[in-house]
Amino acid sequence: MYKLVSHILLLAIFVTVFSSTEACKGCVNIDEFNFDKIVPKFEAVLVKLDAAYPYGDKHQVFTNLAEEIVDVKPLLLAQVGVKDYGDKENVDFAAKYGIKDKNDLPALRLFVQGEDEPFVFEKHMPWNEENLKKFIRDHTNIYLGLPGCLEAFDKLAEKFMESKDKKTIYKEAEMEANKLKNEREKTTAKTYLKFMEKVQNTSSTFVTLEIKRLEKIINEGKVSQKKKDEISRKLNILKSFSPPNVKTEL
Repeated sequence: MYKLVSHILLLAIFVTVFSSTEACKGCVNIDEFNFDKIVPKFEAVLVKLDAAYPYGDKHQVFTNLAEEIVDVKPLLLAQVGVKDYGDKENVDFAAKYGIKDKNDLPALRLFVQGEDEPFVFEKHMPWNEENLKKFIRDHTNIYLGLPGCLEAFDKLAEKFMESKDKKTIYKEAEMEANKLKNEREKTTAKTYLKFMEKVQNTSSTFVTLEIKRLEKIINEGKVSQKKKDEISRKLNILKSFSPPNVKTEL
């Protein structure tokens, strides 16, 4: 009986730890003890101070962003679990950054190298991925592209659309693609090159028409989720070729 109870307790502990860890894929759990060991190693760290076992729409937005930016090496998303009961873990730590009680949770603080104090994501701001990205971009030089995009090729796509000598920019993009070692990045680069070829062989209206075509496929819902994800990545790349007014509408 004793062994059975012990096994049940161990299982309960495992499930609790696993659940709290998995609650934010791509995030790191930090506290007042390991904060100084982790945060200074990154150019920027977006910290969510929240309940010990977070849930809800805001937590989901944060989790989605953490998964999306997992390849952005200079940026880390971290969360601090604040317990206002029992041992009151991280309560003093949270108070140091303006979180006085549970009504102030969740809260975001952006720690940037070279800055003495973190930047505050104002409580009245709508909590969505675009606003969180804008908050990071406004206070850092970190590139935050859309899922499936590559920074170098986003810049080349913009340069390509602005240039009258598109063949030269295309060759530049080809040379950049040949430098890539990662297979996923190579595949992505081929998509940029394919779109450049289409624009050269037709016109810049290809981008707008292709965006509408792909959006229609997604909205009709007749394709698998895997196919939708693939199309969504292509749409994100197309936005790099779009004029500002088209980007805003999307």
